[in-house]
Amino acid sequence: MEFVDICNDKHEKLNYTKDRKELTEGEFRLSCFIWIINDNDELLIQQRTSTAKKYPNKWETASGGVLLGEDAITGAIRELDEELGIQVNKEDLRFIGSYARINDFIEVFLLKSNIDIKDLKLQEDEVQDVKWVSIKEFESIIERGNGIDTGYFIFKEYYEKYYNRYVAFEDGKPVYKKYNN
Repeated sequence: MEFVDICNDKHEKLNYTKDRKELTEGEFRLSCFIWIINDNDELLIQQRTSTAKKYPNKWETASGGVLLGEDAITGAIRELDEELGIQVNKEDLRFIGSYARINDFIEVFLLKSNIDIKDLKLQEDEVQDVKWVSIKEFESIIERGNGIDTGYFIFKEYYEKYYNRYVAFEDGKPVYKKYNN
């Protein structure tokens, strides 16, 4: 059993815990996604093991459940270290947003990093491979049925509309402009 803190549908933490697999309607747990992007605008994806209970051999971004007593950013930091051997601080992660699924709230973070995949330490019972891919490549992997689309389309929307952009006002209206790197 893996106990988690329970939130209500307003994302408010309640004063009880439950096994993460025993949630009922109106009960939510926290999960986190971490999108790792390098200076070439490539996304680091990881392949689940062939023995994974859910989605064996599928490619995905770093993610995981938040443990009892953790907040989402602490869970994200732990997941990066456990699954990939990436050690970061809170300041390294940019909070992107949150959305609800059936029984969990997903907290999404962005990590800008040029880490060499040879330096990663994969969690053998969860991750069998990693690679840098373009956004189009990841979408193609998903379309071929080899990747998990959970969160991908939210990532794509964020990437296309907001990544490396800032808000400027033209004729009194907000306009997103791309930074000149």
